[in-house]
Amino acid sequence: MSTDEDPNSPATPKGGKLRYPAIVELLILGGLVVVLVVGLALIRSLVSERSQRAANVRAEIASSWGQRQTVGGPVLIVPFRARYVDSYGKHHVLTERARFLPDRLKTRGLLQPEARHRGIYATVLYSADLRVEATFARPDFSAWNVPPEDILWSEAVVTMGITDLRGIRGNPAFKWGGNPLALSGGSGDAKLWTSGLSAPVPLATDAPAGTQYPFSFDLKLNGSEEIRFLPLGGETVVELTSSWPDPSFSGAYLPEARAVAANGFTARWSISSVARSYPQRWRDTGEESVNALNAVPPSSFGVGLFSPISHYQKTERSMKYGALFIVLTFLTFFLYELLSPVTLHPVQYFLVGGALSLFYLLLLSLSEHTSFATAYAIASTATVVLISSYSAALLGSPMRVLGLFGVLALLYGYLYVLLQLEDWALLMGSLGLFLILALVMYTTRRVDWGAAHVGRRREVEAAP
Repeated sequence: MSTDEDPNSPATPKGGKLRYPAIVELLILGGLVVVLVVGLALIRSLVSERSQRAANVRAEIASSWGQRQTVGGPVLIVPFRARYVDSYGKHHVLTERARFLPDRLKTRGLLQPEARHRGIYATVLYSADLRVEATFARPDFSAWNVPPEDILWSEAVVTMGITDLRGIRGNPAFKWGGNPLALSGGSGDAKLWTSGLSAPVPLATDAPAGTQYPFSFDLKLNGSEEIRFLPLGGETVVELTSSWPDPSFSGAYLPEARAVAANGFTARWSISSVARSYPQRWRDTGEESVNALNAVPPSSFGVGLFSPISHYQKTERSMKYGALFIVLTFLTFFLYELLSPVTLHPVQYFLVGGALSLFYLLLLSLSEHTSFATAYAIASTATVVLISSYSAALLGSPMRVLGLFGVLALLYGYLYVLLQLEDWALLMGSLGLFLILALVMYTTRRVDWGAAHVGRRREVEAAP
């Protein structure tokens, strides 16, 4: 074999000392990546398990304090007799109920948040002091052709829906026309909500049309993580104030005005009945009832007192880049082998890949005891220092080790930035991958992959 080839020829990697032909070494590295990705999958399953455990603990804490609450109402229910004749000419009389929503509904509330811990897990609880004020017009049955004598005014009730009654503090009281009402057990309307409070209402039989009935209700309510309301008024206004600095407004309607600061937030919703898909009144039977009962729950709105992205979610998001980190680090070592007098064994690649995988385990365990930013800084620094220290004995040059250190530091810094960017993460990730590919293509532009192991062959042939 001729040995007088120009060592500076652009088709020959200067100083290349691959242990195997380039294609063989790439296949070996690909197999190692697959094995390490399986390890990453096991770590990801551990992240999911810990996240589920945290969710279970939050549910246990909330079960003894108060679940996520939805406050609905008040709704005025008036029974009436419905008469009809069947196909055989037989007369029937049934008792049906008509539901009437208030013309105006205003709720003012103060949310006092509190973090509760159980072991290493935490959840956000709150105490809500709510003032509900509403005005009802005297129910009108004329559109349904119900005779006045068939309206059962004496059996009317007013009801409020509350998701978890265990969260009620003190002894709440309904006031109708300024007079207290005696609360009765049950929600008063199992079709509208399964949990709530109700009270019989004194409606006079001979009250003139257009009579207005004021309603008020003071409620002290415990809950966890989120509180919502239903826009059941002809005009619904909700005003909330809290010291929680990171609110998450959600539901069918966003506040028309809000102010968020480090010391808390204020928010105000104003919703008209024309912005809803259900009417101000409906009866028990018929399509109008089905449509209304189906449309009420999705119309809820409110605020969550929790961080939108937990450290478990951030850890899981970071693991989506795990295989890419392994590939890029392996590629850096491979380029050192290809373009400099360095020869590495697959076991050494595997140990480096193991250190990259353990980064996510460190990140998970540390983030359960400290902030995600601190956990990320400790885990990434430990990983970069470990791999760089190990590479000092492999690469044989401080400049090569410094180059590897820079690559790893840049990768982990870039990943942290991506984790902070929700809306821009895809764009920044795509641009980053494009730039990395461009850099690799530029670095290897003069490599003849078919002869990439020629430097190794020359050494073997020149050996005595």
